[in-house]
Amino acid sequence: MEKKIRKDINGLRALAVLSVLLFHFNPSFIPGGFVGVDVFFVISGFLMTSIIFRGMESNSFNFISFLKTRAIRIIPALLVTIVITLLAGFIFIEPLSYKIIGEHASSSLLFVSNILYWSESGYFDLDAYNKFLLHTWSLSVEWQFYIIYPLILIVLKRYFTLNIIKNLVVLLTIIFLLFLLFYLCISLLFLISCFHLEHGS
Repeated sequence: MEKKIRKDINGLRALAVLSVLLFHFNPSFIPGGFVGVDVFFVISGFLMTSIIFRGMESNSFNFISFLKTRAIRIIPALLVTIVITLLAGFIFIEPLSYKIIGEHASSSLLFVSNILYWSESGYFDLDAYNKFLLHTWSLSVEWQFYIIYPLILIVLKRYFTLNIIKNLVVLLTIIFLLFLLFYLCISLLFLISCFHLEHGS
């Protein structure tokens, strides 16, 4: 069957890529450009949900095949990036720093780099600028999603119908978005109160 091209999704991807690239080139161009990564996560969640539910509806979904397909799309480019980084580091970086790069490369290949970087520093900390594989944290998050999300749906399918599961996914998504909106509003109100003439210093 011919694969249908979603021009709307490709357009969102293009905007997300552009915003992230401009943000990394110069944050002043698009101060909130890093949100493009979140857009990618949303797109990925939408597409993976569609793939998984289509497979479940026809009783043809295979978890191992699903992971293999995702691995073929992700791992080759990741390997090239890591090999080039390690080779460049071997030539230009001192041994102690090179050891750290090796640890980061290993965590990236195991798709746990987001956990490692989170334990070391924040994404915008000064130390982060010396972490050449820092961007792989998003791949780790995505791969963890590929493993955990289908397994949850497979377990739910044993006890509920697909229609109930779909409604549950929609409900949880709405709850999460409302929680996120509430969190952003609280953060914004906090910033406003901090810089208000009557309360600020």
